[in-house]
Amino acid sequence: MEQSPLVLDVETTIFAKGNPFSERNKLCYVGLYNGETHYLIPIEYDGKPYGEGLKKIQELINKSNLLILFNAKFDLHWIRRYGINFSHCRVHDCQLVHFILSNQRAIFPSLNEVAEHYGLGKKLDVVEEEYWNKNIDTPDIPQDILEEYLEQDLHLTYQIYLKQVEEVKELPVARQRLISLHNQDLLVLEEMEYNGLLYNEDKCTKLAEADQLLLDNYDEDLRSMFPIDGINFDSGDQLSCMLYGGTITIPYQEVVGVYKTGARAGQEKLGWKEHEYILPRLFTPPKGSALKKEGYFSTDEQTIKSLKGNKKFLDILLNRSTIKKRVGTYYRGIPKLRMEMDWPKNMLHGQLNQCIARTGRLSSSKPNLQNIDGNIKDLFYTRY
Repeated sequence: MEQSPLVLDVETTIFAKGNPFSERNKLCYVGLYNGETHYLIPIEYDGKPYGEGLKKIQELINKSNLLILFNAKFDLHWIRRYGINFSHCRVHDCQLVHFILSNQRAIFPSLNEVAEHYGLGKKLDVVEEEYWNKNIDTPDIPQDILEEYLEQDLHLTYQIYLKQVEEVKELPVARQRLISLHNQDLLVLEEMEYNGLLYNEDKCTKLAEADQLLLDNYDEDLRSMFPIDGINFDSGDQLSCMLYGGTITIPYQEVVGVYKTGARAGQEKLGWKEHEYILPRLFTPPKGSALKKEGYFSTDEQTIKSLKGNKKFLDILLNRSTIKKRVGTYYRGIPKLRMEMDWPKNMLHGQLNQCIARTGRLSSSKPNLQNIDGNIKDLFYTRY
C-alpha cells in the first residue's frame, strides 16, 4: 500500500506535564502536516466551539495511513480522549526509532536532541522559556507565538522522519522489521495505558493502616533493644552500627543562653549539641559487605539474610523492611500518585516505556507495576 504520511503534534495545558488522564488538563491545539501544508487547529484554546476543528482533524487522519509523531503515545492519548479515531493508521514514532537506531543508548531522546543529531536545527525555545517555565499555561500564550512553535515542531518531526527512512533502508531486513514491529507494538501499549488499570483504593487505605500497626510494633521492639532517643531505624548508617558496631551520633537542642536584644530579648536561646552512643558488634560483617564510607557495612536484604545468630532481631529487620516498602510504595504510594496526577479514583494510567532499557525490553513507571508481590496484586481487579 502506498503510504500517505501525516505528522501529528498536540499542545496542551501543563498540569503534571500535560498528563492526558487528568480532567484538569485540556487539548489546546492540534498540528498536522502532510509534507506540503500545515494545519494548525485550535481546540480548547480560546473558549470557542471546537466541533468543526475535531471534524477537520478526523478528515485529515482518514486520508492518511501513516501517522508520524515524536513521543507518540502522548499525542495519541490526547486525540483519542477527544474522540478521534486512528485505528486504521500505522505509526512511526521518531523518538522510538532514534532509540533503536542508537542501539538503545539514547534514553528518551528529546526532539531537539534528535534534530541536532541530524543537523536539522532546533525547536523554538520561546514557549518553554518565556511561558511554561514561568508557569504561564498554554491558553495564555499569544496565538501567533504558539502556532509558530507548533509549526516548527511539525517541520522538525517530518524532517527527522525523512532522515530515518533513508537510514532504515540501509539496515538488514530483520532490523527493519524489528523497527516496524516496535512501532506497531506502540499502538497496543497506547491502548493499554489509555484504558488503565482498576485497583481498590479503599482497600489500599485499610491495608496501610493495618500494616502501620505492625510497623509500630516492630519499632517498639527495636527501641527496647536500642533505647536511644532519636534513633532512626531507616538510616543505613545507624542500622550498620546496630548490626556491626559503631558510633551513632544524635543531634539535640539545649539552652545555651538568653537573647539580650531584639524582639526575642529575654527568651531562651537554643543551640545544637550531639549525643554519641557507642554500640557493640552483634554480627560479623560478611566478606565484601564493607561500604566506601569507612567503618560501615551493607544492610541490604540479601546481606541481612546471610547473617547468623539472633534470628528474632534479624526477622524484625527483614519483616519491617518488607512492610515499610509495601506501605510506602504501594498502599500509600499508589493512591498518592493517583491524586497527584489527578486520575479518577481507583484508576491508574501507568507508563509502559519502550525507550529506557538498554536491552530493548519494556519497562514500567509511574507506578512501576512489573515488580510487585502477590499481596499487592490482590488490589487490582477487572472491569469485565
